[in-house]
Parts: sequence; C-alpha cells; structure tokens
Amino acid sequence: MQSGIDNFAETIAANHAASDQTGCDREAIHLPGSIQPHGALLALAPEDLQVIHAAGDTTPLFGVPCDRLPGTSVATLLSADQISKIRALLGTDRKLERPLHAFTLNPPDAAVVDVVVHQASGLLVLEFDPRREAAPDNSLALVQSMIRHVQRAEGTQAFCRAVVDEVRAVTGFERVMVYRFGADGSGEVIAESRDAHVESFLGLRYPESDIPKQARALYLSNWIRAIPDSRYAPAPIMPPISSRTGQPLDLSQSVIRSVSPVHRLYLAHMGVVASMSLSLIQHGRLWGLIACHHSSPRYLPYRMREACELFAEMASSQFESKVAAEQLEARLRSTRIHEELVTRMSQESDLAEGLIRFHPNLLDFIPGTGVGLWIDGQFTGLGVTPDAEQTEALIGWLGDTSNDGIFQTDSLPLLYEPAKAYADRASGLLALSLSKSPRDYVLWFRPEVVRTVTWAGNPHKPVGVGPDGELLTPRRSFAAWQESVRLHAEPWLGSEIEAAHRLRLSLLEVVLHRIDGIARERKSARLLQEQLMRQVEFGLRRSQDVAQTLQEETKRRVSVEADLSQVLRRTVEDQEAERLRIARELHDTLGQSLTLLQLGFENLGQAAPENSQLQDRVAGMKTLTADIGRQVNRLAWEIRPTALDDLGIQTAIQHLLDAWSEKAQVQFDLHMTLGDRRLPPAVETTLYRVLQEALTNIVRHAAATHVGVILRMTDQQVTMVVEDDGRGFVNPDADRPPERLGLLGIRERLTLVGGSLEIESAPGKGTALFARIPL
Repeated sequence: MQSGIDNFAETIAANHAASDQTGCDREAIHLPGSIQPHGALLALAPEDLQVIHAAGDTTPLFGVPCDRLPGTSVATLLSADQISKIRALLGTDRKLERPLHAFTLNPPDAAVVDVVVHQASGLLVLEFDPRREAAPDNSLALVQSMIRHVQRAEGTQAFCRAVVDEVRAVTGFERVMVYRFGADGSGEVIAESRDAHVESFLGLRYPESDIPKQARALYLSNWIRAIPDSRYAPAPIMPPISSRTGQPLDLSQSVIRSVSPVHRLYLAHMGVVASMSLSLIQHGRLWGLIACHHSSPRYLPYRMREACELFAEMASSQFESKVAAEQLEARLRSTRIHEELVTRMSQESDLAEGLIRFHPNLLDFIPGTGVGLWIDGQFTGLGVTPDAEQTEALIGWLGDTSNDGIFQTDSLPLLYEPAKAYADRASGLLALSLSKSPRDYVLWFRPEVVRTVTWAGNPHKPVGVGPDGELLTPRRSFAAWQESVRLHAEPWLGSEIEAAHRLRLSLLEVVLHRIDGIARERKSARLLQEQLMRQVEFGLRRSQDVAQTLQEETKRRVSVEADLSQVLRRTVEDQEAERLRIARELHDTLGQSLTLLQLGFENLGQAAPENSQLQDRVAGMKTLTADIGRQVNRLAWEIRPTALDDLGIQTAIQHLLDAWSEKAQVQFDLHMTLGDRRLPPAVETTLYRVLQEALTNIVRHAAATHVGVILRMTDQQVTMVVEDDGRGFVNPDADRPPERLGLLGIRERLTLVGGSLEIESAPGKGTALFARIPL
C-alpha cells in the first residue's frame, strides 16, 4: 500500500532526519532563492518602487525578461492607477501582516493575472499568479456555505470528516485528508475523502521527522501552501542576493514560493503531482493540517485559495469550540460524581469504604480497570489491581520519585521496572497523594493495551543515505509498515487529571477535619490517663502511649496543612471562575428577564391609554425596572468584569477607572505600555483585583483628588504603580502593613503568583503602591 502526505519535509535536511536531525532543523526553507515557474515575482524598494529582485516568466506580462528588470522603475511596468492601488494597501506606516490581492492584469494573448502583494526583507513583493482555472463568483458566500455544512457535524471526529468532504467538493482534489499531530510529534491521517480510484491513507502514521520544526513554524504564520505542478523546474530569483541588504529574499509569506526538490521527489514517489495544505491551529499551536492531493496539475485561482484559507481559519475556531463543549460535558459529569463522593465521605466513618463501596465510586469518577487506596499502611482495592505487596513497593517508589500531588503515566513499566510483572493490570497509573508522612495515596490503574501502529513506510528509514553519510534520495516505499507498541495503556485525559486535582483538594479537607477530631479525642484520653497515673503504674504507661500518639498525629496534621496550603492557589482560581459564572448569569439571564419585564410594562401602558392613574403607576414600575437593570449590570461588573477574560487586562482596567470616575470625585490618569500582548490569566486577574482593592482603599481612607495608574512590562516582569495625592500615613511597615488599608489582602494575592508589594507614604504626601509580578 502506498501512502503519504504532501506536508512531508520541505527540506533536504528534513528527509535526512534519521542521520542528521540537527541539519534538518538548520535548513532555511523560507529562503529557497526561487519560485514556482507558473507565476512571476517583483520585489520593490518601498521608497522609490525600484525593482530589486525579479523572477519567473515576465516577458508575457511586461515584454522584458526577468534578468533585465532589476534596477528599473515599476512605473515603466505598471499603470499609475495600479501603483496607486499598491500604495493604498500600504497606507501610512502600515505593515502587511499577510498577502493581499491588489488588482488584476489582463495582458494581451494571455490569461488574467491576479497580483498579490506582501512585505518581506524590507521590500514590497508583488506576485503575479495567472488564472488557469475558474475562480468563484463570491468567495465569502462560498466560505459561509462550507462553514454551515460542517457546523452540523456532531462531535470532533464527525467534524473532521465533514471538513474533508467539503474541501474536496469545493476544490475537486482527488484526495483530501485531515492530518493530526500527536503528542510525540508524529502525524496520523484521521479523516479522508477521496475519489473511488484513489487509494486510502486513512489511519496511516508518519514520523516526526517528516515535517521539521521550521516547516511547522511556517504553517503557523502562513495558513496555506500550494504546489500546482510538483514536476516544475524552479525559476531563480534575480539577483539571488540583494545589492542593498546583502541578504536573500525572505519568501515566508509567498504564494508561489519554491519548495525543496527532495519534497517534490517525495510527491513523485507517491504519485502526487498537485498538492495544497491548510493549517489547523488550536490555541496558537499547530494541531494538524488539511492536505489535498491530485495526480495531475491543479492551478487553483487565488480567490479559491483565499476562500480555502479563510475556511481553514474558521474551521479551526469551530473545532476549538466543539472540543471545549465536549470537555465541558465531561467536566459537568465529573462534578456531579465529585459532589456525591464528598457527601458520602463526610458521612462514612471509614474513608476507604466511602470512596469505593457504593455507586458512584472512584471508578465512576475516573475510568479505569482498578482503583486502590493506601491509607495508614493498609491497602484496599476495587477491580483489577496489583496486590498489596506490589502496591507497597510502588508507594515507596512514588515517594522517592514524585514530589507533586498528582502523578500520571500511561507507560509505568518503562519508568518503574518491577511494574513489568503486572503490566496487564497497571501499565497506566494515576496517583493522588493525600499526605507526605506517612504516604497515603489513591491509585487508579489501567492495563496494557497492545497496539499495532501502521506507518507510511518504515519510520526508522525516512531517507536513503550513502556510505559516506550523504543524502541520496527520500524513501521510495510508503507501503504500510506495522509496529507493535507494548507496555502502554490508554492515556489519561486532561479532564481526568484535572478531576483528580479537584478530588485531592476535597480529600485533604476531609482528612484534615478527621485529624482534628482524632486529636481532640486523644487529648481527652490523655487527660484521663493523667488522673489514673497517680493510682496505678499501668495508667502511667498508657498515658505515655497516648502522648506519643498525639505527637505523631500533630506531625501528620502539619504535613496535611502543608499540602493544603499548596492547593490554595487552585481555590483562588476556582473562586474567580465562579465569579465569572455568576457575573454572566446576572448579565445574561437576569438582565434579559428585566428587559422582558420592562417590555411587559410598556405593553400594559399601551393597553390602557386613557387610565392616567394606571399610566403613572406603570411609568413608575418601568423606571424601577430600569434602575434594577442598571444595578444588576453594575453588580455583575463588580463581581467579575467579562472584559478581563474577553478583551484583556488593559480594557478591564480602563472600564474600572471609568466606573470609579462616575461615582467618586477623583481624577484618574492611566498609562499602559503592554501593547497587544496578553498576560497569563492568573496574572491579569491578580493585577485587576490589586487595583480594585487599592482604589477602594484610596476612596475610603486617603481623601485623594488625583490618582495615577501605571502598568508597564519588561521581559522579566510586569509592574503596576498606583499613586495618590491623599493624606498618606506614617512609616508603613513593609512586612505588616495596617490592616485597615486592606493591604494584607493585596500582598496575599500577589504571593500566589510569585509577586511582591512595596509601599511608599508620608503624612500629607500621598501614597504610592508598587506591585511587581515576574513573567
């Protein structure tokens, strides 16, 4: 069986990965020095539009071969109207982030040519792309139709199948695939649409070396790459090195960039002549590709490629939403079971019994074939698990290996040699630590799943290499090559690991509560023994035993409290998430209800126009409803501004200061230098809460008339300065600020993200607060 993907390495070094991966990573594939010959290229100096580089067959366009164009003015090649269109795209100090369609040319005795413009290497690059196939009449309508069709798919896998069906129906390629990158960097074809005579690549895997790092980086900056006819002879860029900069022309954004000759040889070995690739990007990372193949040349016009690129961007967004919806559904189910487990734990005297005896139990909470509890040196199991002796040894290894509260792996025997003896029961392990001394654990187990992975050719021989290490040719065989994967279990999902973290927090609280109860009981016993010790020697010995037990329980309490302090950060994050949920419920649900109520009063007033008394009462109720609506919106904003999550810290701060300006007689000055960069969510939330608390303190205590807020960022940290001209105070203690100013809460919030707080103040000189958070 032949198989492959048109996104294999675009460089010689990429195909030489088995023998020289470092060379692959060094290949400058964005500087090929040539273009595909079906188009032409001019690179112009932006200040005077003089031609610096030229490539391709320019004679049909301008009557001049490309080697004679460098040094000439583009005014001799294009009309004044065409030049003005180019300058309009640039504007004043405008930078083109991606290629844009400028205009079309209608050369005599030749096809219509689309002219696409972008900026590279400090030059203005014009690319001339002849239309050899019909262009869509309305690209936007075409994309809208494609999105409507794929939106109907239920689930992520069905969505991928709908995507390939839609792309093939629109473009006419013989084979269209969704190629997904795995956690190990390898790729797999997970969805396919093809003509009946074309062989299937569905389910085949490809090694990580087939697409090197720099090729994946290009797919992040340029969503599309097309090769109309891979059998072409490259058209060199003249001159290859700029006389102004001494550098070759960067073709990262080029639509007609030449690709590696070895990659074209790959395509020839697969019987592919034309190909097109579209990026699928999730959360800023390259998740996969939409790959298209054809056995004969395909010259898709620019407008069709533009529509496909926009579709890929919108499909990426739709796919991200579907993944989030599936994760939310799993989270809700997990939350319901979690609540039932916590309720039962609070009622059962035996912790292990409460977790595994009834339904739902720990195996309902996180799926596995077995679960075990190691508490106070005793093992309790449910389902298929290692025995108590094996588990005790595993607990010892975990204590020496893992310092985190949660440990997970889907290949335990590869990390812990003794686990090979029970790989059929515990190749996968998810361990939840309840305490450090003694070590108490909740353990989920999954068995070995022997998988047969089908590769597109031998993944260990991606290229042919000569006796001296030189590259000879990419691999010729893409026949299915099977490999058995042993000692691996089904991987733990991110939602399952998150559920384990939440359960650990609840268990720590339950254990701490029980330890408090035990400590109280031990204390009573100790007092009783102290009374009896004066009567009999036996009482004395018993009292000593109780005292020793209390000491051990105290140590254990300290250990559990230390663990609990580590998870307080997650508690703060959950509080912010709950604030966001409540704010949105107030705004979306209650706000809509108040709007409907106000409309109802409007209709009621219209129904009795002659009753003045009723009209007055209705008007009063409408005014009251409007006031309630404003109060609800204000309350939703104070609980959690949606702009903080949707638009970022800068917009949220601006809105906060605007709100304070309306209700306080204080003048605010704001200076922010973050640019377009977003900070981590935890940092943005902390900065917002710090500013919120600081403004409250100023208005309540400082009697200030002017407040300045500065938010600036360096490579190492972000700094917020809040300065007022209020009454100030004497000698603020940096370690123990006055609680009446609310500064203790500010310091605690900053500590959760590794930040620090400094205060400068003097009576009558105002106060300056400096909050710094490392990045």
